[in-house]
Amino acid sequence: MFRHHPLHYIAAAILGAAIVTVMLLHNPSQSRMAFADAFSVAGAVVVLLGLLLLVSYFGAFEIFGFSFSAHGARRYRTLYEYSEAKKEKRSKGGWTFMPYITVGAALLLIGQVIWLV
Repeated sequence: MFRHHPLHYIAAAILGAAIVTVMLLHNPSQSRMAFADAFSVAGAVVVLLGLLLLVSYFGAFEIFGFSFSAHGARRYRTLYEYSEAKKEKRSKGGWTFMPYITVGAALLLIGQVIWLV
């Protein structure tokens, strides 16, 4: 579940660091509350992105992909065939949404620790 290529974790961490930086630039005070707010917002955004990837992994947006692929020559005749082909392809890739949820949870935890200290 957590054994993914390190680049997935690095991408999630870079996204989180960018959001923390933007939040700190938006609120230039160097107070503890500004840092807690920045880490909490970054963690929430990264977790929500991971949850969006989770929903996409389980096929919530396949109907849109099928409708766009239906223009021109159709490779799949029905949505069911399209969904089964995508499910088979996704099963080989692994849970790539977990690094985002893990890094986001860590950022939320950092924000809570800063808040309490």
